[in-house]
Formats: sequence, structure tokens, C-alpha cells
Amino acid sequence: MKWGVYATGAIAQGFANDLKKVNGAVIVAAYARNEQKGRTFCEKYNIERYYNDEDAFFNDPEIEAVYVSTPHTLHAEVSIKALIAGKHVLCEKPFAMNANEAKRVIAVALEQKRFVMEALWTLFLPSIQKVFEWIQEDRIGEVKVIQANFGFSGNNDPQGRLLNPDLGGGALLDVGIYPVLMANVLAKSTPEYISAQASFTDTGVDGSTFIHFKYPNGIFALLAASIEVNLINDLVIYGEKGKIVVPLFWMADEATCYFEDKVEKFISDESSKSGYNYEAQALAVAVNAGLLQHDLVSHQFTIELMETLDRIRTEIGLVYKQDLQ
Repeated sequence: MKWGVYATGAIAQGFANDLKKVNGAVIVAAYARNEQKGRTFCEKYNIERYYNDEDAFFNDPEIEAVYVSTPHTLHAEVSIKALIAGKHVLCEKPFAMNANEAKRVIAVALEQKRFVMEALWTLFLPSIQKVFEWIQEDRIGEVKVIQANFGFSGNNDPQGRLLNPDLGGGALLDVGIYPVLMANVLAKSTPEYISAQASFTDTGVDGSTFIHFKYPNGIFALLAASIEVNLINDLVIYGEKGKIVVPLFWMADEATCYFEDKVEKFISDESSKSGYNYEAQALAVAVNAGLLQHDLVSHQFTIELMETLDRIRTEIGLVYKQDLQ
């Protein structure tokens, strides 16, 4: 797969580093508004072509797939441009600012007959795959309660992406998406009941959000997200017969299953703290098979995830300008 990278920030650098582990994958071009940063990125990763002309980037015939790593507010717009240009798309999370935007992107992908997937890299990590395997094997019995946190102490720059509402700032969309997506995956559903509370920053975005879900199958989820404080960032899945604990679950490189007075620990062969290669490989396999979506992160899953995030924002009273359009 020949890739083009749209935007060259920190996440794009992680992606470029990890893509070296995927056989046959290469970044052939990158686009960045800041020429100095864009050229530095291309030099660092031996990328042949740098563009600061968006149209020229999208019209590059050698690019087969575009990795979108812009701020949240541009995800839908850039993904649609790439799809219309005939490229497959891997778009960073959150896939869009709301469910309506997500539906528009997916509609264009289907019209253009191009693959599109939200870059929920966590779901492809070997440790998380092992968690799914344990649950499928009924190690802990029926899942009853899910607890997951993702919180860190961020910077105080009001113009930075974490705090700026014009960039989709706030805890929920930046890191809260990880606990929410894991809850939806594990419950194999979307919540029938949502309760949420948040503290707000001076810029008007959520600094911390605390969430309670109840799913139709009776599973409860207790979730937290913060860009103000360091939380214990673990995933714990409680079942009738045991539990599974995943430290630093969004970039998990280990997991432990407690069942029937036994303990089974899984440690990934390589650190998944840099694991973007797994999602890139998944995209390539799916595209080569002629698919337009991936079973693990299907179009429907992404839409339902965005709808869940929208419902949480309604609960806490967080509105972005994109919601008013």
C-alpha cells in the first residue's frame, strides 16, 4: 500500500515510524500547511514528495491511501476530499465532530467505492485481541461491569488543540473516546441509558467527564476522561466468574485474566505503545480483499460510537459550532 499522510504532527510521526513494520507499505507523499514542518517530516522518514498544495497532494496518482491526522474539526472535510480523489482513507479518531458528519463521510466512501475506517488502533493491538479471545472462551463468564479511565494532566495553552473549542478540544473527544469505544465493543451494543457529568475549562470545553452507561443486555459501564488530572488509566472487565485487567489499555502491551483461582498473563512480543502498524496492516488486507469496511471497525460501529459521544455531550451540555451547521 502506498500512503499519503495529510498533516505531519506527533500522531503522524508515530504512524510513520510504525508503518516501517508493515511489509510493502510506504509513505510516498505528505501534505502540511507549515512548509518547514512538512519538509522536516519528509526528510526524517525518507518521503519523496512534500506538498503544501492540497489539490496537488490529492491528485498524486501514486497515493493509494490517505492517513488523516489533522485536528478533529478537519477530519470529515479532509476524508471526503481524499475519497472523492479516489483514495482509501484511514482517519484518526474521533472520525468526525458528530454523527451527522460521520454519516456524510461514509456516504461518500460508498458512492466512491473506497475503503474508509476510523483509526481505532487500540482494537487491533495483540493484547486487546487476547482480551477478546478470553471473553469468547468464556474465561470470566458473562460480562457484567466495565470500568475504564483515560486521564492525564495536559497543558494550559488556550489556543492548543486540547483546550480550543475551534479545534474540537476537550477531554471526551480527545481521550474519552477510548473508554467509550471499549465499552461499546465489549457490550456489543450501545447504551440504553447514559448519565454524565463534567467540569469545564475557561475555554468552554470539558476538562474532565465522568460517565455511567447501562446497556440493553444489563451490562454497566463506569468511565472517566480527563485532560486535567492523571487517572489510573486501566480497563477492568468484571464477569460472573472472574475479571480481566488491562493497564494503559488504549496502548496495551499486556493483559491479565483472573478466573477459577487462576491467573493468566499475556505480554505482547513487542511494545504496543507504538502499534499503529496493526491498523495499517488491517486496512491493506481489507482493501486487497475488495472490502469497503473492516469488521472490527465497521461503518455502523463508527456511526454508533459518534452517536454515543453525541449523547454524552448532550448530557454535559457541550456544543461545538459544527453541531449548529
